[in-house]
Amino acid sequence: MDERRMRSEAADGMLRGFWYLAVSARNLKPGRTHPVTLLGEALLLGRRADGSVFAVSDSCPHRGMPMRHGSFDGQVLRCCYHGWAFRSDDGCCTEIPSLAPNDRTDPARFRLRTYPARDVQGNIWVYVGAAGAEPGPVPTVPGFEKEAPQVTTTMRFPCGVDLAAWGFFDPGHPAFVHTSRWWKKDPASRLRLKEKGFEPEGMGFRMLRHHLKEGANPYRLLGHNVRIDIGIQLPGVRIEHIEGDRHSACVLAAATPVTATETDVHYCVYWTIPWLAPLRPVAAWMARDFLNQDREVAERLTGNPALPAPLFVGDPDAQVRWYQRLKKEYLAAREEGRAFNNPLRAQTLHWRS
Repeated sequence: MDERRMRSEAADGMLRGFWYLAVSARNLKPGRTHPVTLLGEALLLGRRADGSVFAVSDSCPHRGMPMRHGSFDGQVLRCCYHGWAFRSDDGCCTEIPSLAPNDRTDPARFRLRTYPARDVQGNIWVYVGAAGAEPGPVPTVPGFEKEAPQVTTTMRFPCGVDLAAWGFFDPGHPAFVHTSRWWKKDPASRLRLKEKGFEPEGMGFRMLRHHLKEGANPYRLLGHNVRIDIGIQLPGVRIEHIEGDRHSACVLAAATPVTATETDVHYCVYWTIPWLAPLRPVAAWMARDFLNQDREVAERLTGNPALPAPLFVGDPDAQVRWYQRLKKEYLAAREEGRAFNNPLRAQTLHWRS
């Protein structure tokens, strides 16, 4: 692996070699493009006339004009500055209009960098890694293989990806951060002891499936005998699967670094309850309200000019420690050119929430 890139990964906290959720699929219409920044790299997403998606570097190799300002006919991208044309499938230049007929310059010498892109379960995922690398499977939620989420929202956090992702598996903060008229009232006075089993899985860990008991009123819509399991995977993806005897639901949360100091947090909710469709606007508002509470925490923390190094104390902070250990192992494995070895072990954690 390139030593300079490895140093950059260790310094900025943004991991290469993973699929990242870029935008909701509904934001990318056929024949249109959509600019994004992922891990500090300017990309241009697009959907061809046949519905397939692509991602290329958002910079013409000629003079650096952002390709977002050019045109797209459903297959070919054209720069607005000198009219250079590029295929959307492989980024290869097919035309340089200013060349004379007898000019021997081959346009195919020039190309836009391409990135693997997939439209999966209503989201556009982009693989950010070494050019030509073979990506693994895109993260998916179980039971909704060909369905889009009923609710999806994205919020930009003014912080690095670690702080944004910690909110996915920090059980100590919800009682004090996620308080509102619709969620919980005075939850700190009703803290309960929790005991949950965990096991390592892939490049992450999983909270073992368990039955919901107290505090599970909203989940009664799924029926009786409601069970839940939660999986966390690098680089910052959380999938919560809730299943009852009548219906099921999944919540996908993904932290996508924009730069070293900004992160997009995506929140997608899937369910199998058809009569809930009219309530989508309310559910979307609740999701944004919930996310905004975490965003405000990040804003307050990053606004502290004397922010100390974080402390990780006891079982409530164990999952955050695990996440940091997983990142450290991933970087070490890449630097040493070896396979990733999950450093976690199965164990039971106890906390109050």
